[in-house]
Amino acid sequence: MRKTKRSRRPQKLDVLPFVILVLVIGSFALACIDENARATFADLAKVGVGGYIGLMMPSNRTGKPD
Repeated sequence: MRKTKRSRRPQKLDVLPFVILVLVIGSFALACIDENARATFADLAKVGVGGYIGLMMPSNRTGKPD
């Protein structure tokens, strides 16, 4: 039996938590700096977290009802 070397490329779901974490921390830092735009940065963080949760939910792609 011959072992093959598989390349370990980052998958979308491996990189996504890091991107969301940077988005939320960056939004929090900018909200601390600019008090007038806190609502905008909070909305940006909500969209990022909501997108992450949406991608992590399993989907039924067969077209058959549950």
